[in-house]
Amino acid sequence: MPFTLIHPIVVVPLRRLLPPVALAAGAMAPDLPYFVPYGIVDMIPLGPWWPLLDAGYTHSVQASALVADVVLALALAGVITVCAAPARALLPQAVIRRVGRRSRPRAAHWAWWPLAAAVGIATHLVWDRLVDQWLGALGDSIVMEDEGVHLVGSLITLAALGWACWWLWRRPLSEPVPQPGPRVRLGLLAAMGLLAAVLVTMLGAGLVLRSLVTLTIDAVVLVLLAYAAFHRLVPSRTAR
Repeated sequence: MPFTLIHPIVVVPLRRLLPPVALAAGAMAPDLPYFVPYGIVDMIPLGPWWPLLDAGYTHSVQASALVADVVLALALAGVITVCAAPARALLPQAVIRRVGRRSRPRAAHWAWWPLAAAVGIATHLVWDRLVDQWLGALGDSIVMEDEGVHLVGSLITLAALGWACWWLWRRPLSEPVPQPGPRVRLGLLAAMGLLAAVLVTMLGAGLVLRSLVTLTIDAVVLVLLAYAAFHRLVPSRTAR
C-alpha cells in the first residue's frame, strides 16, 4: 500500500478547486491510527470514540466510518495549518522557493474544508482498494511472498513520489522567506532526535520497521507543534 505521506499526491490536480490543506489531510486521515503507538491506545479512555484509533474501521466504507475520517481529517488540517509556516521556514531556501508561500485563507475558505476532506478521504480509500485488488490479482498468478507484495507497493509509491518531485521542480520560484538562525535549527533537530529516541525506546520494542518510522514522524510533528506555538507567542526569538 502507498505510505501515508504519499497519498496527497492524488489530490494535487484538485488544489485549485478545493482547499489544499483539507484535501491533503483527508487523503491521509484513514491512516492516522497507524501513528498511534499500540501501548498508548489502551491508556486513552476514548469510550465510544475508540474506533477513531482502529485502522480497519477508518478504512471501511460505511457512513459512521466516513464521518470519523472527516473528523480526523479536520483535526489534521488544523495541525497542518498551525505547523505549516514554521516548518516551511526550516527547509532549505531552494526548497522553500519551490513550495511557495501560502496565502492567508478567507473566511469562506473554511466552509469548504469538510467537502475537501471527504474528497481526499475518497481518493485514499479508492487508491488503497485498487492497489489491493491489483496486487491480489498479481499474487494469484505469480507466487509472491508478503515482502514481495509490499515491495511492489513501495515501487508504485516511489513512482508517485518521483512524479511529485518533478511537478515541484517545474513550479516557478517564489520570493525568499525569512528563516530562523542555525541555533534554532540545530536545537529543533536535536529535540526531534531525542524525542524519537525516547519514543522508540519506550514503545518500539519488537515493532516492525513501519512502526519505528511512524514513531519518528510522531516525534517530528510534536516538536513542530511546540515550536509553532512558541513561534506564534514569541516570534522574535525564533529568528535568532
